[in-house]
Parts: sequence; structure tokens; C-alpha cells
Amino acid sequence: MLIDTHCHIHEFDYPFEAGEVISRAHAAGVEKIICVGTNLTDSKLALDLATKHDGVFASVGVHPHYAKEDIGDLARLVDSVHSGNKLVAIGEIGLDYHYSDGTSHDAQKKILKQQIELALDHDLPIIFHVHDAYDEFWEVLDGFKDDGRQIRGVLHCFTDTIENSKEGLKRGFYISLNGICTFTHDKLQKEMFDSIPLDKILLETDAPWLTPYPLRGKIKENEPAFVREVAEYIGQTRNVPIEQIADITTRNASKLFKYINH
Repeated sequence: MLIDTHCHIHEFDYPFEAGEVISRAHAAGVEKIICVGTNLTDSKLALDLATKHDGVFASVGVHPHYAKEDIGDLARLVDSVHSGNKLVAIGEIGLDYHYSDGTSHDAQKKILKQQIELALDHDLPIIFHVHDAYDEFWEVLDGFKDDGRQIRGVLHCFTDTIENSKEGLKRGFYISLNGICTFTHDKLQKEMFDSIPLDKILLETDAPWLTPYPLRGKIKENEPAFVREVAEYIGQTRNVPIEQIADITTRNASKLFKYINH
């Protein structure tokens, strides 16, 4: 069994009918899918899709591009459903200083802290989005050191340095890989991907984006079924059977997103 821990097939502009996409994923052995929200409206769509389909779950959150949103509305949404209706995580949340989309760094840090508090209050893991902002991201996390509660999470779509991957691993985070690892030509990125322990890797597609090789350029949009290509690539680069990659990454996802086991 494979798990796509991060996709956006719930969005209005996704070009395929969601039920057909989910059926194709299940046929490919991708039995569980997490739809990830990026703002309040999008998070509601993710939850709605998850409640309608077996094997589909939702994460809700406000992406740094939407840092001007009122976090109170998201908190009320989480309070209303929590873990009972397929809500498995808070995210994607974080800091993005590359594509800031007009939101200030201070606004991004403020809403990140608020959402970390929300996740801790509900004992939910966090899906983190961090782009060109790791120094300040670690500072925000370190501000919770004396909280007494553990921040559990995954660094989504990680493409940064080996040093920052180690910082994440040191904090107990998982690192999520997608199609980028199959088509990047960046030698340092390849070395970083190969350095991540298998027991800390999650698989994702980030569909409809980042279609993996060898499908890249041959199809218009990515979808959860293609997480198999990511698993196969990791297996090939490490000389590990795909069955073992599937077992390990599924076990990892089940540990982090505990409500997908219900």
C-alpha cells in the first residue's frame, strides 16, 4: 500500500473528476490520500471531499500566502470537526519568503505561531511549507521549546540543503519527497535526497503539480496514482524493492497521521 500524503485534488480548478482520480489511485495501490488546504475556503473543500470518499483525508490550514486571513475562522472549523471527520493534520502552514505574495514576514510568522498553537491544542501533526525562510522558521519553532508539548510534523516538498534536512530530522520531523526527486538535475539536491533515512521519508505528489519522471511532459496534470513513480525512483536509487519502500513510507505516514488508521 502507498499513501499520497499531500495533494490538492479537492480544488475547484483541478481538471479531473475527483471520484475518478481516487479510483485510479486505488487501482495503482495508493489506498490513502491526504487533501491539503491552503486557506479557509480551500480547507473546507478538502474536508468535504474527504467525507465523501473512503481512503481520503484532509489537512486544514492557512498557507503563508494567505497570512492576512483571520485565524479565528480556521480555529472554529477545527473545533467543529477535529479528528472525528477525517481531519488528520494542520497544514500546509509555514513561511515563504520566496513568493511572499504581498504578505509581510511578520504577518507570516504571527499566523504560523497561531496555527502551531492550534495543532498543539488538538494534538494534530503539522504539514510545513517553508521556502527560503529556514533560518527564521527554526527560530519560530525554537520559541516553543519550553512548551512541554511536542510539535510533530513533516517538511513538505523539501528541496533545501542537507544541513536544513538534518535540522528537521533533529527535531523529529519527517521529510516528504515528490516528483522533484525524480527529475532534478541539481547534484546537491540529489545528495540531500539520498541522505534522508528511509524511516523518516513520506511520499507525496503535490498534485496537480510536479508530475514525476517518466510521466513528466507526457501528461497534463499530476495525480495521486503517480506517487508510485516516486516510490519506484527512491527504490531504484537505493537498490531497495518498491514493496519495501511502500511498507516503510506507509508505516511512517501512519505514525505521523495517526487518524488515517481509524
